[in-house]
Amino acid sequence: MDEKGFLLGRIMPSKRIFSKELWEQKKIRKALQDGSRDWITIIGCICADGSSVDPTIIYEGTDGLRNEWLRDLEAGKHQVFCCNSPSGWSNNDLALAWVEQVFDRLTKEKAKRDYRMLLVDGHGSHLTPSFIDYCDTHRILLAVYPPHATHSLQPLDVGVYSPLALAYSSELTNLLHSDQGLLNMQKSDFLRIFWAAYTSTFTADNILSSFRATGIHPRDRDVVIKRFKTPPPRADIDTEIGEAGDGDSWRHLSKLFDAAMPDTSKNAAKQLKQAFHSLQIQNELLHHENEELRGSITTRKQRKSERKLLNLQQHEEYHSTAVVWSPRSYGTSQLG
Repeated sequence: MDEKGFLLGRIMPSKRIFSKELWEQKKIRKALQDGSRDWITIIGCICADGSSVDPTIIYEGTDGLRNEWLRDLEAGKHQVFCCNSPSGWSNNDLALAWVEQVFDRLTKEKAKRDYRMLLVDGHGSHLTPSFIDYCDTHRILLAVYPPHATHSLQPLDVGVYSPLALAYSSELTNLLHSDQGLLNMQKSDFLRIFWAAYTSTFTADNILSSFRATGIHPRDRDVVIKRFKTPPPRADIDTEIGEAGDGDSWRHLSKLFDAAMPDTSKNAAKQLKQAFHSLQIQNELLHHENEELRGSITTRKQRKSERKLLNLQQHEEYHSTAVVWSPRSYGTSQLG
């Protein structure tokens, strides 16, 4: 298991392609981003058989979960648990709640009477006496990664969270473009963006590949050790450009560039074809713009619905004072 944080409206750095005209006008030189900086954390957990434990979403908030945050949550479709903390990060109480109410609950039937191994980093919330005692009592073997090693040994970090971040950025970019920047990102938007990214990346292939890449399953310590071998020193390679100096280098590169350039002459037929192509693109862009504006209007109407704290009722006593809520609990609170 491991945590991953998300800044709600922040996308990952990536390469973008612009037309020469837009670049020279200096009007568009970076991707559209939202100003929202709300912090949301997920707790992910994957298994060596290629399966995964339902993720837990930790919203930043002090008063409890709010109904507008979970507006799109559907029991049966979204297999997630939700909770909140003042920082948006996990803490001692939430870590204990997670191991009892999520991990133990969802893996007990698969394990039957066998022991389960839970691999965690050295974060303090995973090493509290109550966390360790619960694991020991419920046949959970706790293994802790060495400090500063999860980037090489943690399967989630090695092969799953990076694709997840890319997929989240892609989904967020699509949403920002469809809204045309008219709507600011809110916590209520996170679930649908995250769930689309999660289901496309937490696949059996990615999970199995992550365990192989860390040498955990199948066990193979050489997989990791090979990555830390010092490569032999590279021999100096003398090149014509490197030896010639700045002036000679530029002249040489200029000749290569001119030799590689295709014939740029254009005839009337080519110009006419380009004109038709340009008109077709403009028509398609206008069509998409109208569709996206309709979507923004629909989203704005949804956001005007009543906002209130969820009436979540705890029916069982747990070891932790914190509670993570399932989609069914959320649905019950809406009926009350």
